[in-house]
Amino acid sequence: MRIAFLTLGCKFNQYETEMIKEHHLRKGDVIVSYNDTPDITYVNTCTVTGLAGHQSRNLYRRALKSSKKVRVLGCHAKLFPEEFPGAEFFDISKIEDRNTLQQRTRAYVRIQKGCDNFCTYCIVPYARGKNISFPPEKIIDEIKRKIDVGFKEVVLTGIHIGNYNYDGITISGLLERLLKLNIQIRLSSMKPDRIDKKLIDLFSLSNLAPHLHISQQSGDNKILKKMGRHYKKEDTLRIVDAIRNVRSDVNFGADFIVGFPGEDEDAFDRSVSLIKEAGISYLHIFRYSPRPFTLAAHFPDQVPDRVRKERAERLRKLGDEMSYKFRGKLVGKIYRVIPERKQDSEERLYYGFTPNYIRVLFSRDRVREVVPVRITRITMDRTYGERAE
Repeated sequence: MRIAFLTLGCKFNQYETEMIKEHHLRKGDVIVSYNDTPDITYVNTCTVTGLAGHQSRNLYRRALKSSKKVRVLGCHAKLFPEEFPGAEFFDISKIEDRNTLQQRTRAYVRIQKGCDNFCTYCIVPYARGKNISFPPEKIIDEIKRKIDVGFKEVVLTGIHIGNYNYDGITISGLLERLLKLNIQIRLSSMKPDRIDKKLIDLFSLSNLAPHLHISQQSGDNKILKKMGRHYKKEDTLRIVDAIRNVRSDVNFGADFIVGFPGEDEDAFDRSVSLIKEAGISYLHIFRYSPRPFTLAAHFPDQVPDRVRKERAERLRKLGDEMSYKFRGKLVGKIYRVIPERKQDSEERLYYGFTPNYIRVLFSRDRVREVVPVRITRITMDRTYGERAE
């Protein structure tokens, strides 16, 4: 059969999509574009914002036009099944969690699922259920299988990996064990209050990728409290400084929500200030949108949509500036780059990622092994390099 995929949302969704791909590849099916009249198209949905829900519905309608059968999964499909008339709802627990076929050089490894936090703006806990952490032995075995088939890096993923706790083993304890394996380990998004001194010290190890995405959401302490987040702006600045003291080339990214109820111009400016002070070099920006079942949907002082849009655009521009500034410091340096298997669509150059997660275009010929690459120049949206061998 011919199988297609349309995936929105987080790395957890991407992980589940890869699971389903492998399931079909092992059966001898072929992966195609949804435009190529597939027998089945899977639509993996997201509901984190109103826009994500809208995009999920649009992808479903698009898939219906080109596919013989459409299967839906993910958060939005689970919470709002009535928005997908005629769809087949797919239960991913019915397939084996193997994920070892080498479709990419980077693999996702799920260490936990679910979330118990119930932040006041977030609908995800209603879709994904309570926090469940997987045994360290299971995670280690999965990573060893990935090493055996040639993966060069694994990304630890979950709904909230900072909540990992299996019989008293926290994310720091798990990471300490995983870093004994011969593969590069990369963390996905984490809240500041889950980053302890033990985890910070682990950044001294060469196979922990010097890259951390912080689930920050705001730089204003009052807004953070209203969101139900249990940290302050000062905590993030302390953590960033402490990690840089361990390893100077760590690349920090962050999630920010703009236009949360009660966010005035001063509160927004504190987010801007945090980004600059912490040297956060790339941003995932979300315009706040009221979600069903959440407390914040009923808060007073809702911010007008035009203000949310304007603030999101200001942060996007700031993110571009911060990225350019960070990447400019890398020119002339040599990094071990894990190559991807495709070319940049505009430049027709093959690319890969540095340990600190900079996408570098560096070769006209396909490269199959990890190679040293010298950063040679940057533009506002691209980084270029050359093999340093």
